[in-house]
Amino acid sequence: MLPSLSPESRRRASTRYSWLPLLLGLLLFFGWASQSLAQSSGSDGPPALQTLDTPEWAVAVQAAALHSQPDEGSEQFTTVRPLAPLQILGYAGDWAYVLNPRTKGTAYVKSDLLGPGGPPSSYAQADPPPVDEEMDRTGRVDENTALSFYPTSDPSAAYTQLDAGTSVEITGSLTSDDGAQWYRTADGDYLPASAVAFSNPSAPSAPGPAVASAPSRTFAGHWIDVSLTLPARMTAYNGNTAVRTMYTIIGRGPLATPAGNFSIIRRVANETMDSSTVGIPRNSAGGYYLTNVLWTQYFLPGGQSIHYNYWSSNWGYPGSHGCLGLSYSDASFMWDFATIGTPVSIHY
Repeated sequence: MLPSLSPESRRRASTRYSWLPLLLGLLLFFGWASQSLAQSSGSDGPPALQTLDTPEWAVAVQAAALHSQPDEGSEQFTTVRPLAPLQILGYAGDWAYVLNPRTKGTAYVKSDLLGPGGPPSSYAQADPPPVDEEMDRTGRVDENTALSFYPTSDPSAAYTQLDAGTSVEITGSLTSDDGAQWYRTADGDYLPASAVAFSNPSAPSAPGPAVASAPSRTFAGHWIDVSLTLPARMTAYNGNTAVRTMYTIIGRGPLATPAGNFSIIRRVANETMDSSTVGIPRNSAGGYYLTNVLWTQYFLPGGQSIHYNYWSSNWGYPGSHGCLGLSYSDASFMWDFATIGTPVSIHY
Protein backbone atom coordinates (compact mmCIF):
# COMPACT_ATOMS: atom_id res chain seq x y z
CA MET A 1 0.00 0.00 0.00
CA LEU A 2 1.35 3.35 -1.02
CA PRO A 3 1.84 5.88 1.68
CA SER A 4 -0.65 8.67 1.71
CA LEU A 5 0.51 12.22 1.16
CA SER A 6 0.19 14.76 3.83
CA PRO A 7 -2.12 17.74 3.17
CA GLU A 8 0.94 20.01 2.77
CA SER A 9 2.51 17.68 0.18
CA ARG A 10 -0.72 17.49 -1.74
CA ARG A 11 -0.93 21.30 -1.78
CA ARG A 12 2.63 21.65 -3.12
CA ALA A 13 2.06 19.06 -5.83
CA SER A 14 -1.17 20.73 -6.88
CA THR A 15 0.58 24.10 -7.11
CA ARG A 16 3.54 22.67 -9.06
CA TYR A 17 1.46 20.86 -11.70
CA SER A 18 -1.02 23.74 -12.16
CA TRP A 19 1.67 25.49 -14.28
CA LEU A 20 1.83 22.68 -16.81
CA PRO A 21 -1.21 23.77 -18.96
CA LEU A 22 0.13 27.32 -19.12
CA LEU A 23 3.64 26.12 -20.04
CA LEU A 24 2.28 23.85 -22.76
CA GLY A 25 0.16 26.71 -24.10
CA LEU A 26 3.18 29.01 -24.32
CA LEU A 27 5.23 26.37 -26.12
CA LEU A 28 2.45 25.78 -28.63
CA PHE A 29 2.01 29.54 -29.24
CA PHE A 30 5.69 30.24 -29.86
CA GLY A 31 5.97 27.21 -32.09
CA TRP A 32 3.02 28.41 -34.20
CA ALA A 33 4.38 31.98 -34.34
CA SER A 34 7.83 30.88 -35.49
CA GLN A 35 6.28 28.66 -38.16
CA SER A 36 4.07 31.54 -39.37
CA LEU A 37 7.07 33.87 -39.45
CA ALA A 38 9.05 31.38 -41.49
CA GLN A 39 6.17 31.00 -43.93
CA SER A 40 5.79 34.79 -44.15
CA SER A 41 9.50 35.26 -44.79
CA GLY A 42 9.37 32.68 -47.53
CA SER A 43 6.55 34.54 -49.35
CA ASP A 44 8.42 37.85 -49.67
CA GLY A 45 9.96 36.89 -53.03
CA PRO A 46 8.39 37.61 -56.44
CA PRO A 47 5.47 35.41 -57.50
CA ALA A 48 6.34 32.39 -59.61
CA LEU A 49 6.03 32.76 -63.37
CA GLN A 50 3.43 30.57 -65.06
CA THR A 51 4.04 30.52 -68.81
CA LEU A 52 1.23 30.19 -71.34
CA ASP A 53 1.10 27.27 -73.74
CA THR A 54 0.04 29.70 -76.46
CA PRO A 55 1.17 33.35 -76.19
CA GLU A 56 -1.59 35.96 -76.53
CA TRP A 57 -1.52 39.43 -78.09
CA ALA A 58 -2.72 42.39 -76.07
CA VAL A 59 -2.55 46.18 -76.16
CA ALA A 60 -1.85 48.70 -73.43
CA VAL A 61 -5.13 50.36 -72.44
CA GLN A 62 -3.20 53.31 -71.02
CA ALA A 63 0.43 54.33 -70.59
CA ALA A 64 2.07 51.25 -69.08
CA ALA A 65 5.46 50.88 -67.38
CA LEU A 66 7.56 47.85 -68.33
CA HIS A 67 9.59 46.41 -65.41
CA SER A 68 12.47 43.98 -65.08
CA GLN A 69 10.65 41.97 -62.38
CA PRO A 70 7.02 41.56 -61.24
CA ASP A 71 7.62 44.21 -58.60
CA GLU A 72 6.84 47.93 -58.54
CA GLY A 73 10.28 48.56 -57.04
CA SER A 74 12.17 46.80 -59.82
CA GLU A 75 14.01 48.53 -62.65
CA GLN A 76 11.69 50.26 -65.13
CA PHE A 77 12.74 49.77 -68.73
CA THR A 78 10.34 52.16 -70.44
CA THR A 79 6.71 53.27 -70.62
CA VAL A 80 4.71 52.26 -73.67
CA ARG A 81 1.95 54.43 -75.08
CA PRO A 82 -1.75 53.50 -75.10
CA LEU A 83 -2.57 50.89 -77.78
CA ALA A 84 1.04 49.70 -77.97
CA PRO A 85 1.01 45.95 -78.80
CA LEU A 86 2.53 43.47 -76.34
CA GLN A 87 2.60 39.66 -76.52
CA ILE A 88 1.72 37.95 -73.23
CA LEU A 89 4.05 34.99 -72.56
CA GLY A 90 2.82 34.21 -69.05
CA TYR A 91 1.70 35.55 -65.69
CA ALA A 92 3.33 36.05 -62.30
CA GLY A 93 0.62 36.94 -59.82
CA ASP A 94 -1.12 40.06 -61.08
CA TRP A 95 1.74 40.80 -63.49
CA ALA A 96 1.96 39.77 -67.13
CA TYR A 97 5.25 38.64 -68.63
CA VAL A 98 5.34 40.17 -72.11
CA LEU A 99 7.39 40.48 -75.27
CA ASN A 100 7.75 44.00 -76.66
CA PRO A 101 7.82 43.57 -80.46
CA ARG A 102 9.49 46.95 -80.91
CA THR A 103 12.59 46.12 -78.85
CA LYS A 104 12.26 42.32 -79.09
CA GLY A 105 12.88 42.25 -75.33
CA THR A 106 10.78 40.86 -72.49
CA ALA A 107 9.46 42.62 -69.40
CA TYR A 108 6.75 42.56 -66.75
CA VAL A 109 3.70 44.83 -66.77
CA LYS A 110 0.68 45.04 -64.48
CA SER A 111 -1.95 42.85 -66.14
CA ASP A 112 -4.78 45.30 -65.43
CA LEU A 113 -3.09 47.75 -67.82
CA LEU A 114 -3.62 45.38 -70.75
CA GLY A 115 -6.62 44.71 -72.96
CA PRO A 116 -7.29 42.21 -75.74
CA GLY A 117 -5.60 42.87 -79.07
CA GLY A 118 -4.65 41.21 -82.31
CA PRO A 119 -1.22 40.65 -83.84
CA PRO A 120 0.37 43.95 -84.95
CA SER A 121 1.43 44.64 -88.51
CA SER A 122 4.82 43.50 -89.73
CA TYR A 123 6.01 47.10 -89.38
CA ALA A 124 6.06 46.63 -85.58
CA GLN A 125 9.05 44.30 -85.84
CA ALA A 126 10.75 45.87 -88.86
CA ASP A 127 14.32 47.04 -88.43
CA PRO A 128 14.38 50.85 -88.09
CA PRO A 129 15.74 52.72 -91.11
CA PRO A 130 18.79 54.96 -90.64
CA VAL A 131 18.11 58.62 -89.99
CA ASP A 132 19.45 61.42 -92.15
CA GLU A 133 20.16 63.63 -89.16
CA GLU A 134 20.42 62.96 -85.44
CA MET A 135 18.38 65.41 -83.36
CA ASP A 136 17.69 66.25 -79.74
CA ARG A 137 14.73 68.58 -79.68
CA THR A 138 11.36 68.81 -78.00
CA GLY A 139 8.41 69.69 -80.19
CA ARG A 140 4.64 69.75 -80.01
CA VAL A 141 2.14 68.04 -82.25
CA ASP A 142 0.16 70.62 -84.25
CA GLU A 143 -2.94 68.47 -84.76
CA ASN A 144 -4.22 65.00 -83.91
CA THR A 145 -1.65 62.82 -85.68
CA ALA A 146 -1.15 59.09 -86.19
CA LEU A 147 1.95 57.63 -84.57
CA SER A 148 3.55 54.85 -86.62
CA PHE A 149 5.85 51.88 -86.16
CA TYR A 150 7.63 52.79 -89.39
CA PRO A 151 7.97 55.94 -91.55
CA THR A 152 5.48 55.12 -94.29
CA SER A 153 2.07 56.35 -95.42
CA ASP A 154 0.75 52.76 -95.25
CA PRO A 155 -2.13 53.00 -92.70
CA SER A 156 -1.23 49.60 -91.23
CA ALA A 157 1.99 51.11 -89.83
CA ALA A 158 0.04 53.45 -87.51
CA TYR A 159 -0.96 52.09 -84.11
CA THR A 160 -2.11 55.04 -82.01
CA GLN A 161 -2.81 58.77 -82.16
CA LEU A 162 -1.14 61.74 -80.55
CA ASP A 163 -3.53 64.51 -79.58
CA ALA A 164 -2.90 68.07 -80.66
CA GLY A 165 -0.55 69.79 -78.22
CA THR A 166 1.23 66.58 -77.15
CA SER A 167 4.91 67.12 -76.35
CA VAL A 168 7.30 64.78 -78.20
CA GLU A 169 11.04 64.17 -77.92
CA ILE A 170 12.52 64.10 -81.44
CA THR A 171 15.78 62.18 -81.90
CA GLY A 172 16.16 62.10 -85.68
CA SER A 173 14.82 63.07 -89.09
CA LEU A 174 14.66 61.02 -92.28
CA THR A 175 13.05 60.88 -95.70
CA SER A 176 10.72 57.98 -96.53
CA ASP A 177 10.67 56.09 -99.83
CA ASP A 178 7.91 58.37 -101.15
CA GLY A 179 9.93 61.51 -100.39
CA ALA A 180 8.00 62.57 -97.27
CA GLN A 181 9.87 63.95 -94.28
CA TRP A 182 9.49 62.06 -90.97
CA TYR A 183 10.71 62.43 -87.40
CA ARG A 184 11.81 59.62 -85.10
CA THR A 185 10.74 59.92 -81.47
CA ALA A 186 12.68 58.95 -78.36
CA ASP A 187 10.44 55.85 -78.15
CA GLY A 188 11.49 54.70 -81.61
CA ASP A 189 8.17 55.62 -83.24
CA TYR A 190 7.66 57.88 -86.25
CA LEU A 191 5.39 60.77 -87.16
CA PRO A 192 5.24 63.15 -90.13
CA ALA A 193 7.54 66.14 -89.82
CA SER A 194 4.68 68.34 -91.03
CA ALA A 195 2.79 67.55 -87.82
CA VAL A 196 5.46 68.79 -85.40
CA ALA A 197 6.23 72.38 -84.43
CA PHE A 198 9.33 73.53 -82.59
CA SER A 199 9.82 76.71 -80.64
CA ASN A 200 12.03 78.80 -82.90
CA PRO A 201 15.11 79.97 -80.97
CA SER A 202 14.87 83.40 -82.58
CA ALA A 203 11.20 83.78 -81.70
CA PRO A 204 10.55 85.66 -78.47
CA SER A 205 9.16 83.34 -75.80
CA ALA A 206 6.72 86.09 -74.85
CA PRO A 207 6.51 88.28 -77.97
CA GLY A 208 5.83 91.93 -77.49
CA PRO A 209 3.16 93.78 -79.41
CA ALA A 210 3.30 92.92 -83.11
CA VAL A 211 4.11 95.88 -85.34
CA ALA A 212 2.36 96.21 -88.68
CA SER A 213 4.52 95.83 -91.77
CA ALA A 214 4.15 98.06 -94.82
CA PRO A 215 1.25 96.63 -96.86
CA SER A 216 1.80 95.83 -100.52
CA ARG A 217 -1.44 97.64 -101.33
CA THR A 218 -4.50 99.06 -99.58
CA PHE A 219 -8.27 98.66 -99.88
CA ALA A 220 -11.25 100.75 -98.88
CA GLY A 221 -13.07 99.86 -95.67
CA HIS A 222 -12.14 96.82 -93.60
CA TRP A 223 -9.46 94.54 -95.03
CA ILE A 224 -6.76 92.16 -93.78
CA ASP A 225 -3.02 92.33 -94.48
CA VAL A 226 -0.75 89.32 -93.83
CA SER A 227 3.05 89.50 -93.96
CA LEU A 228 4.66 86.05 -94.34
CA THR A 229 8.09 87.47 -93.48
CA LEU A 230 9.07 85.95 -90.13
CA PRO A 231 7.81 86.56 -87.59
CA ALA A 232 4.57 86.48 -89.59
CA ARG A 233 1.99 89.15 -88.74
CA MET A 234 -1.63 89.84 -89.53
CA THR A 235 -3.03 93.38 -89.45
CA ALA A 236 -6.65 94.48 -89.53
CA TYR A 237 -6.94 97.70 -91.55
CA ASN A 238 -9.70 100.23 -91.99
CA GLY A 239 -8.63 101.94 -95.18
CA ASN A 240 -5.08 103.17 -94.55
CA THR A 241 -5.36 102.89 -90.76
CA ALA A 242 -3.99 99.85 -88.93
CA VAL A 243 -6.57 98.85 -86.31
CA ARG A 244 -4.85 95.83 -84.74
CA THR A 245 -1.72 93.78 -85.49
CA MET A 246 -1.08 90.23 -84.25
CA TYR A 247 1.31 87.31 -84.75
CA THR A 248 -0.04 84.42 -86.82
CA ILE A 249 0.97 80.81 -87.42
CA ILE A 250 1.47 80.20 -91.16
CA GLY A 251 1.75 77.18 -93.46
CA ARG A 252 4.88 75.06 -93.46
CA GLY A 253 6.93 73.33 -96.16
CA PRO A 254 4.93 72.12 -99.18
CA LEU A 255 1.76 73.43 -97.50
CA ALA A 256 3.01 77.00 -97.16
CA THR A 257 0.37 79.72 -97.02
CA PRO A 258 -0.01 81.09 -100.57
CA ALA A 259 0.72 84.72 -101.35
CA GLY A 260 -1.83 86.75 -103.29
CA ASN A 261 -4.98 88.81 -102.97
CA PHE A 262 -8.04 86.89 -101.77
CA SER A 263 -11.27 87.54 -99.88
CA ILE A 264 -13.33 85.82 -97.20
CA ILE A 265 -15.61 83.33 -99.00
CA ARG A 266 -17.12 81.34 -96.11
CA ARG A 267 -17.40 81.62 -92.33
CA VAL A 268 -18.08 78.95 -89.70
CA ALA A 269 -18.29 79.98 -86.05
CA ASN A 270 -17.41 76.50 -84.73
CA GLU A 271 -15.77 74.26 -87.31
CA THR A 272 -14.74 70.60 -87.45
CA MET A 273 -11.68 70.20 -89.66
CA ASP A 274 -11.33 66.77 -91.27
CA SER A 275 -8.40 66.13 -93.61
CA SER A 276 -10.41 63.49 -95.49
CA THR A 277 -12.58 66.28 -96.94
CA VAL A 278 -9.53 67.60 -98.79
CA GLY A 279 -8.26 64.22 -99.92
CA ILE A 280 -5.93 63.37 -97.01
CA PRO A 281 -6.93 60.23 -95.04
CA ARG A 282 -7.15 60.93 -91.31
CA ASN A 283 -4.67 58.19 -90.36
CA SER A 284 -2.15 58.95 -93.08
CA ALA A 285 0.86 61.22 -92.96
CA GLY A 286 -0.50 64.75 -92.56
CA GLY A 287 -3.99 63.55 -91.63
CA TYR A 288 -6.01 65.35 -88.95
CA TYR A 289 -9.42 65.62 -87.31
CA LEU A 290 -10.00 68.72 -85.20
CA THR A 291 -13.20 69.79 -83.46
CA ASN A 292 -14.25 73.13 -81.95
CA VAL A 293 -12.08 75.23 -84.25
CA LEU A 294 -13.64 78.59 -83.46
CA TRP A 295 -14.12 81.59 -85.76
CA THR A 296 -13.01 79.95 -88.99
CA GLN A 297 -13.00 82.26 -92.03
CA TYR A 298 -12.08 80.62 -95.35
CA PHE A 299 -10.30 82.64 -98.02
CA LEU A 300 -9.57 79.79 -100.50
CA PRO A 301 -11.69 76.81 -101.60
CA GLY A 302 -8.80 74.46 -100.75
CA GLY A 303 -9.46 74.93 -97.03
CA GLN A 304 -7.04 77.75 -96.19
CA SER A 305 -8.60 79.93 -93.54
CA ILE A 306 -8.12 82.30 -90.63
CA HIS A 307 -9.09 80.59 -87.36
CA TYR A 308 -8.45 80.10 -83.66
CA ASN A 309 -5.52 77.69 -83.17
CA TYR A 310 -5.72 75.97 -79.77
CA TRP A 311 -3.20 73.18 -80.47
CA SER A 312 -0.08 75.27 -81.07
CA SER A 313 1.51 78.47 -79.81
CA ASN A 314 4.27 78.88 -82.38
CA TRP A 315 3.06 82.41 -83.08
CA GLY A 316 4.76 84.13 -85.98
CA TYR A 317 6.28 80.98 -87.48
CA PRO A 318 5.37 78.07 -89.78
CA GLY A 319 3.30 75.29 -88.25
CA SER A 320 0.07 74.76 -90.22
CA HIS A 321 -1.27 73.16 -93.39
CA GLY A 322 -1.64 76.59 -95.01
CA CYS A 323 -4.07 78.24 -92.61
CA LEU A 324 -3.46 81.38 -90.58
CA GLY A 325 -3.72 80.42 -86.92
CA LEU A 326 -4.49 82.99 -84.22
CA SER A 327 -4.80 83.14 -80.45
CA TYR A 328 -8.28 83.05 -78.90
CA SER A 329 -8.57 86.82 -78.44
CA ASP A 330 -7.13 87.65 -81.88
CA ALA A 331 -9.35 85.12 -83.68
CA SER A 332 -12.39 86.49 -81.85
CA PHE A 333 -11.46 90.04 -82.86
CA MET A 334 -10.98 89.08 -86.53
CA TRP A 335 -14.36 87.30 -86.55
CA ASP A 336 -16.06 90.52 -85.48
CA PHE A 337 -13.91 92.64 -87.80
CA ALA A 338 -14.34 90.71 -91.07
CA THR A 339 -17.29 89.37 -93.05
CA ILE A 340 -17.97 87.66 -96.37
CA GLY A 341 -16.07 89.56 -99.07
CA THR A 342 -13.48 91.17 -96.78
CA PRO A 343 -10.21 91.43 -98.79
CA VAL A 344 -7.20 89.39 -97.58
CA SER A 345 -3.81 90.47 -98.96
CA ILE A 346 -0.97 87.99 -98.29
CA HIS A 347 2.64 88.82 -99.18
CA TYR A 348 6.28 88.61 -98.13
